[in-house]
Amino acid sequence: MLSGAILAGGAGRRFGGDKAGLVVEGVPVLTRLLGLLSELCAEVVVAIGAMRSLPFPVEAEFVEDVFPGRGPLAGIHAALRATTGETCLVVACDMPFLSRALLVRLLREAEPGMAVAFRIAGYIEPFPGLYPRALLPRLEEALATGALGVQDFLRRVPARFLPEEEAIRVDPGLRSFVNVNEIHDLAELSHRSGAGR
Repeated sequence: MLSGAILAGGAGRRFGGDKAGLVVEGVPVLTRLLGLLSELCAEVVVAIGAMRSLPFPVEAEFVEDVFPGRGPLAGIHAALRATTGETCLVVACDMPFLSRALLVRLLREAEPGMAVAFRIAGYIEPFPGLYPRALLPRLEEALATGALGVQDFLRRVPARFLPEEEAIRVDPGLRSFVNVNEIHDLAELSHRSGAGR
């Protein structure tokens, strides 16, 4: 069984607000991602870091970090602890254009005990990614010792990295990997959306 998780625990310091409340093209990104993952996964959770209220209703199970303040790796750990599937499909809450076709391509590479992610422009993109429950002990070790980089973690564990060409086949503009890190990113997305109508 495949589980799904949306990481929504970041403080959004560069963004200047809570990215879990991000709205793009009039739709909460979190709501869109929940719908997308629900099509592919038997269960979906939101790894929220620390519990807090959001500016819109969300029909989902929220899970808090066991290792608070330790970034996305702690969110992956919380998601794996809270779900029952052997593998968890993990995405981030600031990916407004994530493609179903890209997720399906990723899922074709699922293998017991193996993490799977894309490599774009030579850089490991941890999200979307497949993270098996078998990694829980390695995650706990990394979190306990302060080795918090997700890319570095993926280099240390059994993992397969799909080349950029595979992503381009199903998402020619690589829009799935667009994320909103700063407020001017959101303004640029809004400008592009308006111009495209």
